[in-house]
Amino acid sequence: MWPLDRSPVGTRRAWRKREEMLLRVRGQYGPEWWEVVPAFLAVLLVIAVPVACLGWLWARVGWWAALLGAAVFSYLVRAGMRQRRVLAARRQRRATYFSLDQVDTADDRGFRAIIGRLLIRDGWANVRGVRVNDAGVVHLVGVGPDGRQLGVAFERGVEQIGQGSGSRAALRPVGGVPQLPTTPARGPRPLFIVVSSGTFARERVVWAARHGVRLVDRALLQRWAAGEDLAVLLDLGLDDVRTDAS
Repeated sequence: MWPLDRSPVGTRRAWRKREEMLLRVRGQYGPEWWEVVPAFLAVLLVIAVPVACLGWLWARVGWWAALLGAAVFSYLVRAGMRQRRVLAARRQRRATYFSLDQVDTADDRGFRAIIGRLLIRDGWANVRGVRVNDAGVVHLVGVGPDGRQLGVAFERGVEQIGQGSGSRAALRPVGGVPQLPTTPARGPRPLFIVVSSGTFARERVVWAARHGVRLVDRALLQRWAAGEDLAVLLDLGLDDVRTDAS
């Protein structure tokens, strides 16, 4: 039998083996070559088969057939990527939902965080908090799929205090229209929303209609948090824009 090949202690080879063993123990060594080869062969197959088919069409039929095949292949790839994005958006939508108990027990920051996650789930971009006065009132702002700017203010329903299983936030009623950091000179009209965990009084509804502010009361908030799209709840007409963008 051949003697075991051991590296002398203190050599570079022994140090390398010791470091390799530590990485394996920690699970940080990475995949082995036999774990990478199947994925590499799959990528090679995905690239090689279409190229071979296009080459066969060029040689046996003509350049126009190869060009037509490339167009069909491009369309199929684009359709597959679009379907993948749709499925990913559906999975994200199913994963992002909240109950009214979570809303009721959240503090001010938690309430804003929940609404912010719902907006991001529904396709609104650049959602962030903006402090609007010295009293510490924070509004959420964002940009919609159609380029429309969004301003969101928050209220708590006084009649709902006491419900839920924990401490509640006491957000003050909004005295004016939600504020945006900048006033857009062009583009769609900004969307202003006031979200409440309770219900709005009649005077509040009249004020919102007069100033062009959309109200999301407790009933709409429950549906929104359960997975329905804000654009559908408020009839914003963003379906066509999202279809074109996808």
